[in-house]
Amino acid sequence: MVTEMIKCEFKQLQKPLKLVSTIIAIMTVTAFLFIRLIFLISGIKSTSAIILWYIISGIVNLFCEFIYPVFTLLMYIYGGDVFYRSMYSTDTSSANKLILSKFIPMVIFQIAVRVEMFVAAALIMGEFDSIRYGYGYGISFSDIVNYSEFYFMEINNGESVTGLLAFEVIIAKIVGIFTTTLLLWLCVSIGKSFKKAGGAIAMILFIVICNLLLAENFTGHLVRQVILGGIKAPEGIRWGELDSHIYATASILKNAVLTITYYLLSCRIIGTRLKRKS
Repeated sequence: MVTEMIKCEFKQLQKPLKLVSTIIAIMTVTAFLFIRLIFLISGIKSTSAIILWYIISGIVNLFCEFIYPVFTLLMYIYGGDVFYRSMYSTDTSSANKLILSKFIPMVIFQIAVRVEMFVAAALIMGEFDSIRYGYGYGISFSDIVNYSEFYFMEINNGESVTGLLAFEVIIAKIVGIFTTTLLLWLCVSIGKSFKKAGGAIAMILFIVICNLLLAENFTGHLVRQVILGGIKAPEGIRWGELDSHIYATASILKNAVLTITYYLLSCRIIGTRLKRKS
């Protein structure tokens, strides 16, 4: 039954996913054509052309930094709307089945959009490299993480995000999406408890909690103390890279705990509501 419920939710998300994918594809192709046209006209070898290259790449960089959080916020607003309109649309008395049937498709939808945006950013910035240096089309796993982290300012301390750190960052991103999606579900389930303005209450609660969690730095400090306490010989340690590992590890641990907490709270709230309905 859960499988059928998940398939039904996937069908509802197919249309918006195609729309978002089309928008990202159009933006990527437009950026490609614009960049190629500019430097086809100006060339790239003169001093003025190199200055223009830095200016345009900087503008595109700023645009990526702006558009990513905007897209992310819009995706969560859309997710909240979907949750609010269809929270109790499934005929089931199990809170676990109801939550999983809504949560799994939405998480996959959110991850798919992020991957498309990361690849688009890597392609666009790779095009700048290709024009200037003659290469930049080879996009590896670490390249995507590098571009996404640098241009989206989540980890930006000058360290190259490769190898183990790249893997940690990807895991941190995925766990973060799990956590945020479940927080969104929890806030909507609370908003549903109000007869009026439930949707507005849910979104305000979601934004407030997100901002409070962003301001929390105890987890990072605790992980840092534990890791530093186990270091016997600090000579030769790359502290910038270590800070990035600490940031990623703290993010994974905090969000893993929050995911479990949100899920249990959601089960309690949804379970109580389903019992009342039955």
